[in-house]
Amino acid sequence: MPEPSNLTLEDVVIAVYAAIDDALANAGIVSRKGKLLNRPGPPPKVDDREILCLAVLQEVLGFESDNRFQLWLAANPTMRSLFPRRISRQNFADRRALLTPVLERLSNALCDLMGEGNPPFSSSTATRWMSAARFVPSRESAWGASPERGAATP
Repeated sequence: MPEPSNLTLEDVVIAVYAAIDDALANAGIVSRKGKLLNRPGPPPKVDDREILCLAVLQEVLGFESDNRFQLWLAANPTMRSLFPRRISRQNFADRRALLTPVLERLSNALCDLMGEGNPPFSSSTATRWMSAARFVPSRESAWGASPERGAATP
């Protein structure tokens, strides 16, 4: 595994997605046609697992504003390539809130997988997703995340 200082944004995204996928399996949560919860309607344009991954990344990278996070996603070439399907900011916020029960189960499943008692994230509010110490990027992080500006660095 690469040294933490050598991790690229792509490495982090893949690690977060893989951890979520492992935790879903551990919790017995199965995706059916892109949905982690039974609900009516056609399969979503963006899979629920992608919404969870993006929600965790938003918190880990320190974006408190959905608008700034969405602007950064649209401007960051790595994120555009990893998440080519786009949904509106409001749709993202609504789906993230809808997935709160799944996130609670995921948190417990990750604790089981990691052998730790404290959840790595919680869903105490609709917009805050991590309760543990989180990565707070510098004004210009190596990954191009700049929560203050909400846009990728060149």
